[in-house]
Amino acid sequence: MIWSLCGELMELSLKIGLGGGSVAQGSATPPVFSILAGRNGFAIDFIQNRMIVNDSVTPANNFDGDPQAKLTKYGTDSWLVDPAKGLVLDAARDFAVAMAKSNFPYDATAIHVYARYQLNGADSAAQRYIFMADNSGSDRFAMYTTPGANFRMVTGDGTSADTEISDMSLAANTEYLTFFGADSFGRSWIDEGGIQTDDTLHLLAATGPETHVGLGGYPDRVLRGLDGHLAEIVVICEHIIRERRLTLTPLGPYFAAEGDSHTFNVSFGMPASDFYPHLIGFSQGMLAGNFGSSGESSAKMLAEVDDFFLEDIPSIATIYAGSNDTITTIEAAPAPTASSLTVATAAKMAVGGWVIINGESREIATVSGNALTLDTPLSTVPVSGDDVAVDTETNLRHWIQIVKAKGVARVVVVGSHYLNFASSGDTISTEQSLRASVRVKQQAAASVEGVEYVDTYAYMRDLIVAGGVTQGDWSVWHQGATNTHLNAAGEQVLADAIVAALF
Repeated sequence: MIWSLCGELMELSLKIGLGGGSVAQGSATPPVFSILAGRNGFAIDFIQNRMIVNDSVTPANNFDGDPQAKLTKYGTDSWLVDPAKGLVLDAARDFAVAMAKSNFPYDATAIHVYARYQLNGADSAAQRYIFMADNSGSDRFAMYTTPGANFRMVTGDGTSADTEISDMSLAANTEYLTFFGADSFGRSWIDEGGIQTDDTLHLLAATGPETHVGLGGYPDRVLRGLDGHLAEIVVICEHIIRERRLTLTPLGPYFAAEGDSHTFNVSFGMPASDFYPHLIGFSQGMLAGNFGSSGESSAKMLAEVDDFFLEDIPSIATIYAGSNDTITTIEAAPAPTASSLTVATAAKMAVGGWVIINGESREIATVSGNALTLDTPLSTVPVSGDDVAVDTETNLRHWIQIVKAKGVARVVVVGSHYLNFASSGDTISTEQSLRASVRVKQQAAASVEGVEYVDTYAYMRDLIVAGGVTQGDWSVWHQGATNTHLNAAGEQVLADAIVAALF
């Protein structure tokens, strides 16, 4: 897995974060539920009176509805919402709200908070809270003010607590945005005054004694309100790539590409920056993640799909798979059954991947050496010599389903690129038979799952038809006369084809 960071993204982050000033009244604001997407945590829009909880650890906690059904209220005053500003959290009111840690997948070692809020005054005689998890000594994680001072972020690792104070001047009845958090990638904090904290250190306690996290206030130990209005808040309990935490409106865009050696390989001395994921990210000014790995089959990509989300959830995800989806045969011994068989080679098989045997598609339950166990028995017992083929279309479909369920807004299938060989490749009138069959499966998976398909064959064919490239001149795009892998120029064309289709 290779990372590439675009200069344009950092420049955009700095422009957003260091511009100073506050968000104008009535201006567009980040879509609170899009920020949460499929991540673990919760999001609340108090003006819309809607709350979403995502909890992959305890699915019973999943929720979409009235936030009052999930939040704990403290104090004798009633729930009150200003229809233009949000939940009323005046210091003079006996009112606070919190979320029980047992009601969402709280993870103190990976927690991030986005909030949109207003204050009643530039200063307050009491402390004012945006968010508080724990309120004791070296275990604290919070953003709050003290009288006569701006907002501060405090993080504790259980041994000591570190505090950063914002240089943003506060004003009454002014809308502000903030995003802060900490995880294994470090801690960060950005508000309308710019990037306040950007550390590579992990400064957060693994556990804490409290049973709730406070939103615009905190129960039990301190019943202090924001002294203002909380319009929306997101609490994310997952890792977020450092560079995406340095923007406010909303998290910076992130493009991630899954694939085999056509997406990334080290065989030809090309750096990651020459492959299409980086080129796309660079051209569009967004962070790019390259998850390409030589030799990967669609079955293995499906089996390893969770790795695609270890750092973050992409805004756009592409998959370029099928080139390594080979066919093997069933061995005579041990004798195959309807649910177990041994193949000549299981190198491209994986638990969770799908295969086709005598026209039937089955999921692989176990792989031990070259022995496979199927999740569901076949309708008839296969025999020695029968084919076992990696099921490209089904693997792609399941990968797409999982990625969409994770909250990726845009999922894209990349079709196999043009093979511009002197012979035995594609031509402007006829596709190479093997590649043509793979493209059919790629396009079918995209169509059935309702996602976009990028026809790179057609894009590259049009370049040849237009006269920019000579048919059969492999040196323009390829690493060798019959090598399917692309050189830097070929990768650029592949990136251009994807950009043309998506942007």
